[in-house]
Amino acid sequence: MPKQLNKRYKSLLSLLAIVFLAMPANATIQIWTSSENVARALKSLTPKFEQSYGERVKITILNKDLTTQFKTAAIAGKGPDILCWANDVVGELASSGLIEPLLIDKDLKNSFYPSALKSFTFEGKLYGYPYDVESVALIRNTSIRKESFDSFEELFNWSKGQGDGDQYPFLFDIKNFYFNYMFLSAGGGYIFAEQKDRGRTSLNPVDIGLANNGAVKGVEYLKSLTQNKIISTSVNRNIAFEKMLKGRLAITIDGPWAIKDLERAKIPYSVDPLPSLGGNIPRPLVGTHGFIIRRSSRKKELAKELIEKFFVTAEGLATLYEEDPRGPARPDTLEILKHRLSKKALRNLKAFSMSAMSGTPMPNISAMGPVWNAMGAALELILQKNQNTRGTLEKAKSRILSAINIKQQEEQL
Repeated sequence: MPKQLNKRYKSLLSLLAIVFLAMPANATIQIWTSSENVARALKSLTPKFEQSYGERVKITILNKDLTTQFKTAAIAGKGPDILCWANDVVGELASSGLIEPLLIDKDLKNSFYPSALKSFTFEGKLYGYPYDVESVALIRNTSIRKESFDSFEELFNWSKGQGDGDQYPFLFDIKNFYFNYMFLSAGGGYIFAEQKDRGRTSLNPVDIGLANNGAVKGVEYLKSLTQNKIISTSVNRNIAFEKMLKGRLAITIDGPWAIKDLERAKIPYSVDPLPSLGGNIPRPLVGTHGFIIRRSSRKKELAKELIEKFFVTAEGLATLYEEDPRGPARPDTLEILKHRLSKKALRNLKAFSMSAMSGTPMPNISAMGPVWNAMGAALELILQKNQNTRGTLEKAKSRILSAINIKQQEEQL
């Protein structure tokens, strides 16, 4: 056996050993997650299931490359019965035949936000039960700016007259495509167009709208922020949020994960729904987490019972929210939480949920990989090197299509 191949073989065996050690033989239903908060919530929900069904549940926290570990185990017919993970892996895992397509009751299906279900749908089939939705919104220091903004144009005009070197009007991770996609989407930009085939809706990886007129207008707005010295191209999320935590920043764009630090720093703040741009509501990228069932699991029916009757009920999602505060994937969970949360926490939740409901589900197809690289490079050239917006976006689009074509050819070999 060649040395290089021998090394790869040993690496695979080592990874398999780690995976199998994470699966106690005496446990009935195996659940993998990367989140201690989610694990804590699920542990509080499983005792009733164990008592009712006489089955044990084992929850394992794996922090390193959960997707790779799941794939390695699932290919060998091993691994968890339930994977708690993000929607953007669904296309890859479904294409490999590693996860179970779901048929769920109409009433349960209708209890979820449509966008949450859409996030876990691939080629017309549902592959996961969503439990949260998360997106960004505008976070405002109310001691610096009392009123919310109706539009990003209003925010731009206000920002030009603010700032004294010690205080900043508006900062966010401006070159990060996750944060700035919303500006491209406001005028009609999109990542992949939807297509319908025999009643099934899917994403078309060769119909890319990241260089159309709407996308160009959105990037031009970003460019105006840098050219007018409102936001420096060196600003990233860490820099912006540090200023916010020190009380030196009026407005930023961030997500629900920022709230705990703001509370700890005792910053007076408000979470505002995204204002309009060009008269249109921006559509930020929306991440969704959910419960995915391994296709080769011998406990699929029990796993479905556990998920449907204990985890994704309105009460189950309320328990998940209390441990891991990301927007619940069911609107009726808000009714439960309004009796448990403070008025401010409930306002925050509603603002983030409103942003997510108007957003774009994170594409769950493998073609999304080249988008991150190409758009990151394009935004760097446009904002930092002042290159032509339309021409640079067209080149980025060509680069994405070329990478997708190469990937498709490799998959056919």
